[in-house]
Amino acid sequence: MKATSIPVDAVAAAAEITLLLRRVLEGENLGAKLKFDYGVAGCVVVDGRKVPNEVHNRNEEADCTVQIDPLLHLRILHSEVDLTTAFRQGKMRVMGDVGVAVGLTPIVARKNQA
Repeated sequence: MKATSIPVDAVAAAAEITLLLRRVLEGENLGAKLKFDYGVAGCVVVDGRKVPNEVHNRNEEADCTVQIDPLLHLRILHSEVDLTTAFRQGKMRVMGDVGVAVGLTPIVARKNQA
């Protein structure tokens, strides 16, 4: 069985996303659990059921799961790639309550402009 190689950049991107979401979601209430699944590079979970939100890398069930490449996700969070375009091109897959993922978008946009 061949070992799966995890690109170091993908792991670094996942770590950066974790820190970025912790900062962006400070003082916000997402009200649900959202997971970004990066495959072999891991995941980032936003537990918005807790006050304050908890952002961690433990793989847990969530109300909504977004499968996406972590490097692409980081570019979206930095407004370098349009979220809608990435979705339409099939570069991300959303499972569960889509409203949870949609609820995060204006929070990130508002904090990025601040």
